[in-house]
Amino acid sequence: MAETREETLRRFFQQYAKATREGDTEIIATSYAPTYIETSPDTFVAWKVDEQYRKALVERHTMLQQQLGLQALDVEIVSAEEVAPLHYMVRARWKMTFAKARAGNVTSLFDITYMVKIASKPQILAYISHESEEAVMRRDGVI
Repeated sequence: MAETREETLRRFFQQYAKATREGDTEIIATSYAPTYIETSPDTFVAWKVDEQYRKALVERHTMLQQQLGLQALDVEIVSAEEVAPLHYMVRARWKMTFAKARAGNVTSLFDITYMVKIASKPQILAYISHESEEAVMRRDGVI
């Protein structure tokens, strides 16, 4: 039996979360379109997925692991809506647990809405972070 679009998206984001936990830069990089947009209340960036981008992913993984003590990273698909053929707006809730927070173990939640195209495989075209990741981690005492 063929996988539903919702199952495809759930599996895609679970693999993305696992790759992020493990620092698998190739899976992370290929989860995105060759150029994509990310934005939050305080940022807007268009990224080109190239060697410099992959290097930044390694640095981010090192920071999450060594400085913040990332212990767990889980994702829940809150909703997925087809907005055009092969294009889905996906709202995801990320749950990150850090061991090196000021108050000991801390879990932070982040909601992000993604625009994902599913052709031969899913790819993230853009995403909007509902809150500043840095502001959430400051509020929660992670940084």
